[in-house]
Amino acid sequence: MGEVVERRIEKRRQSERYPRLAFASGQGVIPLSERKTNNREQLTKDEFTKKYLVTELDDIVYNPANVKYGAIDRNKYGRGLISPIYVTFTTEEVPGFIERIVKSHDFKQKALRFEEGTVTKRQSVNPEDLVTINILVASQKKEQKKISLFFDNIDTLIALHQRKPEYTSKLT
Repeated sequence: MGEVVERRIEKRRQSERYPRLAFASGQGVIPLSERKTNNREQLTKDEFTKKYLVTELDDIVYNPANVKYGAIDRNKYGRGLISPIYVTFTTEEVPGFIERIVKSHDFKQKALRFEEGTVTKRQSVNPEDLVTINILVASQKKEQKKISLFFDNIDTLIALHQRKPEYTSKLT
């Protein structure tokens, strides 16, 4: 994986150009206002002097402590700042294709072999270990785009079918 991603370690202070964002398992990068709060805001005494980790559209973001819960996703929201506890990677490959790989069950299982820590609930997967995982990457970007689009279409179809019972029950 280290051949197709590069770690982004840029930090900045919050500004209009770099708003604070959140990263949540199952939701990815979202506006801070949409985050289900657990009252951690009081931990940041002066949020305008603290430096946060930069994330850009299409970065791969993950929480080293929550890989087992699926906390790895592509930033589909856009530029902003997230907590420095997360890790971001950039890629020159098709981001949607790389997203499919890192969100796969097989990839997560391989990543979990690298979990470290003495307390089970506090184990994490270091980024240095994550990038050593072997992945198969289609050599042509055209093929990567086709694969990514195929799975995007399947996801859309599933979402439409899940909404259909809601819609029909409202009609009755």
